[in-house]
Formats: sequence, C-alpha cells, structure tokens
Amino acid sequence: MIKRVSLWAFIVAGIAVSAWAAVSWVSPQATCRGEAMGPGDTCSHLSLTGQDDGKVQTYEQRIAAARQQTPYGVAAGVCMVVFGAVLLRTDTVSAQGSSDIGP
Repeated sequence: MIKRVSLWAFIVAGIAVSAWAAVSWVSPQATCRGEAMGPGDTCSHLSLTGQDDGKVQTYEQRIAAARQQTPYGVAAGVCMVVFGAVLLRTDTVSAQGSSDIGP
C-alpha cells in the first residue's frame, strides 16, 4: 500500500514538473542576483570567486536561455510519469499473482 502511494506521489510530482516547465516557458522570469530584470536590463557574470569576469547578459538573452531549457523540464516530467506508471503497473501485476499461502 505504501509503495503504491509513493508511486502515485512520484507520478503527481512528474506532472507538476512538466506543468512548471510549461508555465515558465509561457511566462519566464529573469533575475540577476535575486533582483527581477526587465527589458533592456543587463547582468554581469561573476566568477566562482565572486569577481566580475567581463561577460554581460541582457534580459532578452536570459529569457531566451530560460525558454530553451523548457523542453528538458517537460521531458523530465513526462519520463517521471511514464516510469512511475510502469512501476505502478508492475507492482499491481505482481500483487495479483502472489499469494500469502502458496504459489
């Protein structure tokens, strides 16, 4: 029973991942160090040590990058749903074929 509930939770999480990716494609948000960006804004890249490395990204470039990542989010969610459904089906079939008193 607990296994089935956790598999259903996994499937619901996959649906949520796909939905979140689709919504972020429709309405992406660009931020620069936690601050919201708007059209025309730019953001300087920082190196791992926290120093400016001279690279600059525009708002439009950040939005384009976010939209390019959407298919991967949707694919990950769909794979979660399919994988969970296969495991759920396998669990259901194996539960029907087993018995506590014999083969």
